[in-house]
This record gives sequence, C-alpha cells and structure tokens, in this order.
Amino acid sequence: MLKFFPKPFRRFRIPAADKGFYLNLSKILGFSPDNLDVYKLALIHRSASVILSQGQKVDNERLEYLGDAILDAIVADFLFETFPNSDEGFLTKMRSRIVSRSSMNQLAISMGIPNVVKVSNGALYQQKYIYGNALEAIVGAMFIDKGFKFTSEVVVNNILRRYIDLNELQTTEHDYKSRLLELAQKQHVTASFHTREVSEEKQTPTFESALIWNGIEIATGTGHSKKEAEQQAAMQGMVALEKEFNNFSGEDTNNPEKRE
Repeated sequence: MLKFFPKPFRRFRIPAADKGFYLNLSKILGFSPDNLDVYKLALIHRSASVILSQGQKVDNERLEYLGDAILDAIVADFLFETFPNSDEGFLTKMRSRIVSRSSMNQLAISMGIPNVVKVSNGALYQQKYIYGNALEAIVGAMFIDKGFKFTSEVVVNNILRRYIDLNELQTTEHDYKSRLLELAQKQHVTASFHTREVSEEKQTPTFESALIWNGIEIATGTGHSKKEAEQQAAMQGMVALEKEFNNFSGEDTNNPEKRE
C-alpha cells in the first residue's frame, strides 16, 4: 500500500481506487498533490496503523513531528510580517494561540480533514486532538512533496488567512488558570489543582487535573501536559462558576472550545 515516498504520482497515473481520495484531498488543500503516498501516510492515525510485509508498523506520528516544526516556522514568519511593530512577547503569544492543540484541531475540522483520516472508532473517544495532529502531519507531507516555499504559501493563503481571524485572536483570553485563581482571591475561597499522569505511554502521556474549589471538585480536564490539563480544568471550572457568579468573566463562555 505504502511505498515510502517513491517517485511522485501524476494525475494520469492515479489508480482508480485512489481517485476519490485524491479529489477530496485536492479540494481540502487547494492544490493537486504529486506524491499521494506521503499524504496517505499523513492521514493514518496510530490506532489504524499499517503493518508492512516485513512487520514494520507505520502511522503518521513521524510526519506529525516534522509538520509541527515546519508549521511553527511558517506561523512565526507570517506573524513577523503581519505585525511589523509588535514585540517578541506579542508574537510568541499569537503563535501559541494559532498552533495550540485545540486551535489546530478546530482548523482541521473546519477544513474537512475528518473526512479523510483513518482512525479506529475507539481512538476518537479516547484522544481529543486526532484531527489537529493529522493536519500537522499533512504539513509535513506537503514539505516532502512540494518543498518549504510551496508549503508556506499553502499554509498562509489556504489555511491561516482563510480560517484564522487575527483580530479575534488578539482579544481572546487563554490563561484560564490565572483568571480563576484571581477570582478565588477576590471571593476569598481556596482553589487548587490536583494533577496526575493517567497514561503510561511515554510518547503520548496523558494528564488529568481536578479543580478543587473551596474544598469541592467542580471540574476536570485532560491534556498531554500538566499545564494543558490544568488549563482545561480551569476553563471548565469557569463555565461551571458562571451561573453562580452571574457571568463574572464578562465574556462568552458558552463556547469555550473556540477560546482554546
């Protein structure tokens, strides 16, 4: 099935079985891929790994690693050019918001990537950022297939400028934990996070955090780091506390996923 990046496919050589995938992928990305095999690999989640004849198990994790690094560089350059008068702190914060796991996952869903990802049904319920990780792997695939300059142009023009609202992103608050602890001080109550690792997998650790508000657990969160799990718990806690404190945040928390 996978030939590990052989000579590029050309449109007239695409097997009939791949035509549907090719057309769907071209529509999602906005260009015609050459090396179709590398994109196939980018869209295979670990739960649906392919076993080669020699027993090797392959999935999109290596391409995800590559794409993550390339995406960071592209986004940094894009923001550097877009905000010529902004300082390092602002640019770093904006980049973090764009490439955060939840942001990448929402981007992937908006682009239609769930329609082409190969993943087991069980993994969809256990892992939250499958589609965003696949998008990073696709960026890695683009780099292999087309080179950095082409990949940068596609990411900027077909993804960032199409799906990211920079004005909205600048006004979005993401540090839920700090805001919640500040609220606890104002209300003269105690707030703490009990965080533990719940996965034994070294490559993709999972942490779970419980938010204890005045001695009562009111929310939980999960993530691939302690910080991410605590931010998730804080975000859910703010949604829970909104009713009690009559929308204390002054912001729209009805759709917290948009604010990740």
